[in-house]
Amino acid sequence: MQFRIQGKKLQCIRSTYDPATKRSHQKVVAAFSRWADKYSSDEVAELTPAELAELDEYLAKKNAELHQARLNHAVWNATRAEGELAKLAEAIGTVESLTDEQAAAIWSGLAAVGKALKKAGHPKPQAEKKPPVIAGQGDLLGDGV
Repeated sequence: MQFRIQGKKLQCIRSTYDPATKRSHQKVVAAFSRWADKYSSDEVAELTPAELAELDEYLAKKNAELHQARLNHAVWNATRAEGELAKLAEAIGTVESLTDEQAAAIWSGLAAVGKALKKAGHPKPQAEKKPPVIAGQGDLLGDGV
């Protein structure tokens, strides 16, 4: 069985070999919306059980790829929104209407993101270490204080 996307339809095509003409003939035996993740029994009435199994496998693979693409898009958007999240974090101190429940939900969400990143093998980056300041040491290029 072959599957072909034709416009807004997903077509199931059966190929049969004709020994008289020594050629294969193709026939569309089922068609439904290309965005459907399920099908009705009347749409696939002409399919054999083996072809139905093949169709189920195809739809499962298509749905898994679509799910992965949506996850990739969500991760891309999350990394893109990093700057807005930093601005929001700075503005939280000035927000008067922030309740304790909302603050707890924000902390919980941040902890969940950190845990998921750690579980996925992305360790927390180390903060940049600043050189220690020795008491009494003035700035050599500054005003000499």
